[in-house]
Amino acid sequence: MIRFEHPLSERVRSFLRIEHLFVRFHRESMRCDSPWAHHLALFTLFEIMECAARAELDILQEIERQKQLLAGSRAASTEPVQLQQLQAVAENLQGIQQKFGQHLRENEWLMAIKQRMLVPGGTSPFDLSSYYFWQQLPHEQRLADLNKWIATLTPTYEAIAVLLTILRSNTRAVDCVAVNGNYQHNSLAQNIHMLTIELEKNKHALPEVSANKYFTHIRFLAASQESARGKPITEDMPFKLIM
Repeated sequence: MIRFEHPLSERVRSFLRIEHLFVRFHRESMRCDSPWAHHLALFTLFEIMECAARAELDILQEIERQKQLLAGSRAASTEPVQLQQLQAVAENLQGIQQKFGQHLRENEWLMAIKQRMLVPGGTSPFDLSSYYFWQQLPHEQRLADLNKWIATLTPTYEAIAVLLTILRSNTRAVDCVAVNGNYQHNSLAQNIHMLTIELEKNKHALPEVSANKYFTHIRFLAASQESARGKPITEDMPFKLIM
């Protein structure tokens, strides 16, 4: 099975992007001792800086919104735990004295690499000899540097992880069939901020989602590596809708 998550707000869209980048950073930096894995991890670190800095206020606002929702609810024994988690990540975020990623922006060496990474082939040894030297250092030393640089950004990831866990846990799953590759659904509940479509991988299908509070339309397209948008599927497509 394969899952496709479709955010219904810009805030959740931003959270999913940041989550994706942090997961990629940790997988690539820990995966092997190759300098190329650490090159990708560093590139991902710069992406996190740009993406998460814009979402910092949204994260704090969403934490407060979720705290109010949970405090006003009378159900679920897990909610006190979720409230404690939200309080903890909020305190961690507020405990950071500097603007998001400021310590990295003040590092001239890192910013020089960040700028050169935007140029095709711009980090070759003759362009950035100091970076080439760093890549030749022992794996343990490079890993320690990466962990040091990501450390003050980690509270942001932890906060988003808690928010997305709460969002994903407050869902229900419905077995559906897209007749002739198309599925329509009337108004969504006000508290739904993300749709998840689950289907079998061997269908080689991708969902194209158009959704708002009044109407939801899911059209399935054939997965293609030759065009940006595959051909519409015209056969019935069973799938699970999680919302």
